[in-house]
Amino acid sequence: MSKALRLLAAAVAVVVAQTTLVGYIRIAGVAPDLMCSLLAAVTTYCGVYGGYCVGAVMSLLYDASVGYQMVLKAVNVISYTIIGMASPYLRGALSGLLRKFRHKSYLEMMIVCFLMTAAREIVDIGYLFIIGSEQSLTTLLRMLLCCAYSAVMTLPVAYLLGRLMAWRPRFLRASAPQESDAYPETGEADAMAATLAEHNRRHRKL
Repeated sequence: MSKALRLLAAAVAVVVAQTTLVGYIRIAGVAPDLMCSLLAAVTTYCGVYGGYCVGAVMSLLYDASVGYQMVLKAVNVISYTIIGMASPYLRGALSGLLRKFRHKSYLEMMIVCFLMTAAREIVDIGYLFIIGSEQSLTTLLRMLLCCAYSAVMTLPVAYLLGRLMAWRPRFLRASAPQESDAYPETGEADAMAATLAEHNRRHRKL
């Protein structure tokens, strides 16, 4: 199974989880943004173009399942696409800053998720402010909780994504070449060794 199909399967699974399962794991009425968690985890396996594709696919599937207004659909598509493109750059910058930390890959993903979720929340709050919705300190606290919760959820998302990327279907494992096929036959190997030995003897005589 190619990497693109695995990433597509991960995107579909996360959208399903975001629309159905997160309602059961809310904290103080705040649900994590699993799509930002996946976009942070995807930086381990692909670059800017891969993040762009995963973000675009997830945003389109999410908008189709939730049924937002056209303006909100456009905001979601633009937000998650830009997050998917920006996450590899941000992780690359963090890699140099956190090079002395142990298990820095997980810390990098969590920081990337926190910052990208904060950017998306700021866009949403800005849109609500433009349409006249009243904002307060509670809105800011809920935003910070969402960012922190999403960053923590990056750990299980990254683990499951790693298992998916390493998984090989049985029919592929059965059709994989055996170890013996990777080496020449015994007779051919003996002939090659004898030829090499004869060449070495002649070289020493010269």
